[in-house]
Amino acid sequence: MFSIRLLSVLSAFCVFAALEAVALMQTGGYFEYPLDDVYIHLAIAETIWAGGYGVNVQDYAAAASSPLYPVLLLPVAGLEIQRFMPLIWNVVGLGLSAWLWAELLLAGGYGAQKMRRFGWVLAVLGPAAVLMPSNAFLGMEHTLHAAASLAILLGLVRLLQGNPAWGLLYAGIVFSPLLRFEGLALALLAVLVIYTCKERRRAALALALAILPIAGFCAFLVSLGLDPLPSSVQAKLIGVAQGQIHGLDRIIGTFTINVMKPGGTVLALFLGVLVAMRLLSGRLRNVPMQKLWAVLLAATMAHLMFGQIGWMDRYEHYILAVLVAGLLILLPQTVDRRVGIMAAVVLLIPLGVYTRQIAAQFPVSARSIFLQQRQMAVFAKTHMKAPVAVNDLGWVSWDNPDYVLDLSGLGSIEALKLRIYDPKPGWAAPLAERHNIPFAMIYDEWMANAVGADWARLGTFALNERRGFIGSDKVVFYATSPTHVPRVLKALHQWVPTLHPLTHFEYEAGLK
Repeated sequence: MFSIRLLSVLSAFCVFAALEAVALMQTGGYFEYPLDDVYIHLAIAETIWAGGYGVNVQDYAAAASSPLYPVLLLPVAGLEIQRFMPLIWNVVGLGLSAWLWAELLLAGGYGAQKMRRFGWVLAVLGPAAVLMPSNAFLGMEHTLHAAASLAILLGLVRLLQGNPAWGLLYAGIVFSPLLRFEGLALALLAVLVIYTCKERRRAALALALAILPIAGFCAFLVSLGLDPLPSSVQAKLIGVAQGQIHGLDRIIGTFTINVMKPGGTVLALFLGVLVAMRLLSGRLRNVPMQKLWAVLLAATMAHLMFGQIGWMDRYEHYILAVLVAGLLILLPQTVDRRVGIMAAVVLLIPLGVYTRQIAAQFPVSARSIFLQQRQMAVFAKTHMKAPVAVNDLGWVSWDNPDYVLDLSGLGSIEALKLRIYDPKPGWAAPLAERHNIPFAMIYDEWMANAVGADWARLGTFALNERRGFIGSDKVVFYATSPTHVPRVLKALHQWVPTLHPLTHFEYEAGLK
């Protein structure tokens, strides 16, 4: 049985190490995350350490979707080594996720003599199939959230098998919502299962563990004068094209958009498998595991209706891991023959959908962040040393003593509401003036309407080739007033000669 656990963990770390090795080759040996969002959490941790909350010490903002993750990054805040804290936590989360995956396989009977060889296959393929190594590679909170979600699943399985592990189940119920708001759905479903097992006191405790920490966090945000939901969550719920969509229309629209994406199609397909299990197997209706079936169905539907799919597959990681592991648990309950072969097919579906994209896009995304966002941060923090406006928050905000105005709204609820509800031409100009911001670095295709009437376009910073998941390969530099043009140009003249050979800066005509 130990071999299945060992195989699962080793498989996960081998794929993770391969992704990191290829990324290091892409960047010339410089460690970088493939998502700039990691640095938002690092910046918030830095601000918390300084006594504030947000990306700027000067004002409050809830820029992170995760209540807990920035707190986990507090150790060594203010030091260069802090940049590696997300890597460390994702290594921890990956190990926990792979171990829990193996425990679920054993709980499902895949360690038994006749099923062991299939258990070995599932242990090797499983972590990559449900996106464990690739999500750990991103450096975000999603790996820890998936581990907490799998802890809930394993806790429920053991409860329904008559061998409860309350500590494990409680831990998952506490940490899943604290790591991602989406985790609240699975936590509350687990509370319902506990209640139906006639464990009312434990259900009440589990309910308190699920709700009170999140309620406390929301109350904390309100005490700072912020909305109860983080601005990052609001930005995802609202969306530029969805600003006036409400109620049932939004739910239907979200579901439709999600199932049309590859990840959403996989989840919808597995939902169909769940329904077929219930319709075709009389046994599933008469065993305690029917409660697990209901949890899987409800949690997946909730994510498709209210959650997101995509952006390097990180949003669906937790529910994919839970759903696939749950299907593997239920298979022996519904069929008598070829269980192992069917289980292997279940894993091959997400492997076929995701693997090519991960291999082709993830490591080069680290190079794109290294080339674009890191070099923009060098310009802002080393050459300008002044407040800045951006629309892609991350590297520029971390370890930056100057004010960073986030025009996308993650780091500024005022900017978010202007962008969504009152996007008049030049809406960013008053914000820049109020915060004494002399320059901006933005994606024009995202923020053309935000540019002030008297902003001076100085040039475009571009990658020589667009690769990976970045908002754009071209960043336009502006002086926010004609009076700031000489200062910004002087800094540009110092910075441009230092650019990496795979990037270049094109000055506006007559400025160079």
